Amino acid sequence: MGARVFVRCTCLLLLLGSAVAPLCASNVRPISDAERAAVGHALAYLNGGPEALVKRLSPTSPLQKLGPAEAAKEIEVRLGPPGGATWELQTVVGALSDKVGVFDIGFPSGVDETATFELTKNGSDYLIENIRILAEESLQKPVFPPLPKEPEKQEQPFPADNAALALGLIACVAGAGSVFARRSSSAVATLGISAAALLGAGGLAIALLASDHARVVKKPAATQTAAAASTDTFPQLASLLSARRAMASGAELSVVPSAQKTEVAKNVAQLWKAQMDLAQMRTADAKRALARFPVPSTIPMVEILRARAALFEQDETAAAFAYEHAVSLGPGRDGLWAETAHALLALGFEDRGMRYLNRLDRIGSRDADVYYMLSMYNASRNHEEDAEKLLSTAWSMQPARRADIVGAQILWSVIRKPAISTFINLSNPEESTVTSPKTGSRAIDFPNAAMPRVSGEFLDVQIGDEELRVPGGACLAPPGTPAVDAATWSRTEQEKGVQDFTRLVNVASTAGAYTQPVLRRRIVQSAVALAERNRWADLVKLTDGITPKSEFVPPTLFFLRATALERLQRTDEAKQLLMALAAGKVLQRKRDVRALEELGEMLASLDLYDAAVKMLDKAQSIKQSEMVEYTVAQIQMNKRLATKYSTLSSGHFEIHYPEEVPPISAKLIGDILEAELKRMQSWVPTPEFKPVVVNIVWWQDFRSTITGSDFVLGLYQGKITVPLAGVPIYPPEIVAILTHELCHAMLAQATADQAPRWFQEGMARRVEMVGLARNAFNMYDDSKLLAVSLLDPVMRDSPDPEMIGEGYLVAEAAIRFIESKYGRQGLAKMVEQFRNGATTEQAIQALTGAPVAEFDRQFRAWGRSDKRVFESPIVARYDNEEEPTVLVKGAPLALQPVAASTEQQAPQRGKLGGGTLYPMKRP
Repeated sequence: MGARVFVRCTCLLLLLGSAVAPLCASNVRPISDAERAAVGHALAYLNGGPEALVKRLSPTSPLQKLGPAEAAKEIEVRLGPPGGATWELQTVVGALSDKVGVFDIGFPSGVDETATFELTKNGSDYLIENIRILAEESLQKPVFPPLPKEPEKQEQPFPADNAALALGLIACVAGAGSVFARRSSSAVATLGISAAALLGAGGLAIALLASDHARVVKKPAATQTAAAASTDTFPQLASLLSARRAMASGAELSVVPSAQKTEVAKNVAQLWKAQMDLAQMRTADAKRALARFPVPSTIPMVEILRARAALFEQDETAAAFAYEHAVSLGPGRDGLWAETAHALLALGFEDRGMRYLNRLDRIGSRDADVYYMLSMYNASRNHEEDAEKLLSTAWSMQPARRADIVGAQILWSVIRKPAISTFINLSNPEESTVTSPKTGSRAIDFPNAAMPRVSGEFLDVQIGDEELRVPGGACLAPPGTPAVDAATWSRTEQEKGVQDFTRLVNVASTAGAYTQPVLRRRIVQSAVALAERNRWADLVKLTDGITPKSEFVPPTLFFLRATALERLQRTDEAKQLLMALAAGKVLQRKRDVRALEELGEMLASLDLYDAAVKMLDKAQSIKQSEMVEYTVAQIQMNKRLATKYSTLSSGHFEIHYPEEVPPISAKLIGDILEAELKRMQSWVPTPEFKPVVVNIVWWQDFRSTITGSDFVLGLYQGKITVPLAGVPIYPPEIVAILTHELCHAMLAQATADQAPRWFQEGMARRVEMVGLARNAFNMYDDSKLLAVSLLDPVMRDSPDPEMIGEGYLVAEAAIRFIESKYGRQGLAKMVEQFRNGATTEQAIQALTGAPVAEFDRQFRAWGRSDKRVFESPIVARYDNEEEPTVLVKGAPLALQPVAASTEQQAPQRGKLGGGTLYPMKRP
């Protein structure tokens, strides 16, 4: 997962209320000899197509009996055409690791498949005995028997309460039996406990199902025939080859199941059509097709599609049971367990969802994201020793971008530990490149066209437009395979996301597309990439098909869409979207605290105060947070500011001020802002500056209600809020507060609110008229100085006030470096780049011709060359009490520079709140 996706996907996990034992990483399972051979087979297929696998068939394979040409068709109809496909090796349970290789396959259309290579050892080689797909009947008997056929007439349905009671009794028996079984068989105990949990937690759900005539109905006579298992040793599916190619490319699927010669082919055709129907919101057609199969079915794809259809229709219980039926059919693999875990957690089945995540750890999954998730979970439970081990494991498997690690706020205390800080270094200008000592130790043959790369234990192979991902596969790479850092992976993912937009924009227009995990991940990845590049119009097009009522649409997409609508000045539509999301029950049912908080904050930013408070209260009911209490108080204060305060207009500013403050004081603030707006045009040109609301509040209210801090003296959140009520005069130190927040407002308008946080804060500090300012290079050595690439994540996501303060200082120093080397025109060029949608990396590249890491090195060399206190000459004063009439007219008074010979004499803005400069008390 790229671009903070793994962080967003686990917000729910981190905040669950269920009690789960601490988890610690088991040994990650190495790739077996059979899986090693399977990777070689996958490479051969992606490079040479099905003909390449015909040569790799076991002598006993039923495919051998068909002849090379027919065998190639049977292989392709199962695996799909190689063009543009992405394959990823799955981790299977230990009992299968020497027998199969399982791959998740994503096609360009977004349709997904899981293929199992059944392997036979022939001498030292593992040859292909068979290839199985999800639409074929499982070789493993289902844990749950099919529901009995309903009689012709059912005079009285089984009462719901009796069903729940009966199921509860069964759960008790199963649970009790598992206790005794523990003494003799751990496998039996595990099964008993799982059955007890499943039956007990689902009592009410099954009762509802039993009383619902739509659930258990008399099936048509064709059902038993359509669902019957084939007696063929190898069912032939070549007649479906054109349908498979159409599905992979996204072309219209035209397949007539009844025209197929065998029952297995008819079933597969029916399921593929149902899969496409579901993706294109033909839900009724998909459900009719799935109704032909028993409940539960012995075909994994039937249960997976049932689960996704139930998600689409917001039927939580049916989705949960279908996923668990699919899991029971095997083969046990981490990809399906992860999909099931996320679905169960999202639907509110917390204990059962966590059980599947625990399984991923126990089987030694090679997916690094599993251990990042578990590390965050342990950190959230204050199990920091386990969190540290899990994070170390995850990092060695595949290092993540440091910005993503910082973005997972819950890991902050873990990454500050000495052992972790040695490899997750926040001061290094470049991302770490982790090379596994196992790289190349079990190398396989690679096609000449293959371009392998490794990062930690992760192997990625590109063959033209095709890709093979092998978690834990660095050992299979050829000697000399280049190792790349996490930033390279992130850039690659973002580039793919942007390129994928044109392919996805039509597919994503139907809500059914989001029921498919592979397609859903691609849409999220594309949306994040578009947002990173400020391509808001494209982001709106991509998300046109989503609705707040959909269980399966990640909250991230709604928030990104709302942001995009705001940036496009479609504020009313953004409000409607967020209000619909707030009115629905999806987020509350998911118990996703962070999503509820984010929704509340976004509603507040649009002045929807009451709805915002409701969302934050719901988040508080799930998990108490002191920060949320402050946010609610801040929203309530903003509501009072908008409705209860007096108002005065100065032209470009609408001043809201308490009734106790005389209008002349509000006019004075307006005049100073108007004068500063003119002065700062040379820094941030905004000739058509639009009016901004300025809230003037008392210090006590600001400190206790809005910020909860003595160190924050102003806010800009679309409106300027400053604690200057009752201030009698305005020396430079006080004016600096107004100037700082005004600069934010000017940059927001000059860059369409697209300037990154570090640039905004650095510029806002630079334009303050404070005489002297602290220099970060006097305070931190290189091993502690934050990397430029991490300024934004730290200033946005870190819970550490000290680290945020360091970010502010480094950001100001970076602005001064740009000014010293490129002049104010260099800063103006950066503003222009951000207005055009550039990222920090793109803007710095455009200005300097170098990447961010090189800019960072030059910046450090400049800073170390002359450690001095930064000076900012006082060019205007507004505190000349002898000529108040001049000030009232809005003209700046005579220059009166403030002399200060040492850095220690420079004004400390944080002291203002304590009353050192001016006591801000109500008269």
